[in-house]
Amino acid sequence: MRGTTKLFRIFGIDVQLHFSWWFVFALLAWDLSTFFFPKYFPDLENKTYWTMGIISVLLLFTSVLLHELSHSLVAKAKKIKVESITLFFFGGVASIDDEDLKPGTEFLMAIAGPLFSLLLFGIFYLIYFLNGNLFWTAITFYLYQLNLILALFNLVPGYPLDGGRAFRAILHSYYKDIKKATRIAVLGGRAFAIFLILFGLISIASGSGGGLWPVLLGGFLYFIAGASYEQVLVKDVLSRINVKKVMQKEYAVLEPSMRFSEFLERYQDRDEELYLVKDPSFSGILDLKNLTSIPAKMQKMISLQQLALPLSKISALRGSDSAYAAYRQLSDQNLEFLPVVEKSSLLGFANKRKVMQRLVLALKFGVGMKELKQKRSPKK
Repeated sequence: MRGTTKLFRIFGIDVQLHFSWWFVFALLAWDLSTFFFPKYFPDLENKTYWTMGIISVLLLFTSVLLHELSHSLVAKAKKIKVESITLFFFGGVASIDDEDLKPGTEFLMAIAGPLFSLLLFGIFYLIYFLNGNLFWTAITFYLYQLNLILALFNLVPGYPLDGGRAFRAILHSYYKDIKKATRIAVLGGRAFAIFLILFGLISIASGSGGGLWPVLLGGFLYFIAGASYEQVLVKDVLSRINVKKVMQKEYAVLEPSMRFSEFLERYQDRDEELYLVKDPSFSGILDLKNLTSIPAKMQKMISLQQLALPLSKISALRGSDSAYAAYRQLSDQNLEFLPVVEKSSLLGFANKRKVMQRLVLALKFGVGMKELKQKRSPKK
């Protein structure tokens, strides 16, 4: 995911921090140290309130990480690949390979998060109830409430919340149609998002305080719910199309030793962005779209091998892969082209422009949808 920093790796899963986390960290620490702790635990020093606020936010995000990790460990137990967990604005997300996710597996993965948050609620509540230290009493007072709220909030049957994912899994099992199940679950998610926004606005108007968080969270959920359904539509269309349908089979092959200035002189009139740079010792992609500006003097000195991206550094696609696999890998690697290989032979290059064109034609104009529905229908 763009805009992230890798923190560490646990159970074979990369834990990343999105830049938006810093905004929430600062805002929440300020809110806790300025309003929450002074209200419930008065007559302490400002330094103590700020220390409480910072520690509480760090432990809250640790709780969110453990919540997401519970989803991931259930997935790994079901032999599903989990690449990373990203902590970001208003929570976290686990990057899980859900290509063939069965309803029962999705339900277990979804419900694991809220159950673990309930466990954390119990742990923090016991510490709050049993310990006699005011400092930790204040912190655990906040954390047991937040973990309870996190558990109950995520149990709301609105996608993409955990409860919404569990609800979608039930609907998917009943209707045998992931699109229909997602559409219904997303409606629940958007209805809940609108409720949060209205609740926040009423709180702000009445001056009761705390209304900003529901407004921000509701807006975020509304956007994510819509994006989630769009992603299901994208997958539904592209997963039925073989990567060879969006593959560029013709391309010029250039010598790695050729100077860039010579290349420009020879190929300036060609309407192509992709070139294969190859000899017995090197193979790479020269993608003009991804090249930065090169001074005229440097153009005469630099070779195509120096500008080309070696194929050894790119995750290649197989001839049996879908256009959806190409779509995901092109996005993950931030490339316009990916090699398609079969039995060590290069078949061509999956073209991002062709993938998006095929997607737009299918979703906007219904081109090829009849054939895709026939492929999706079970044989009698």
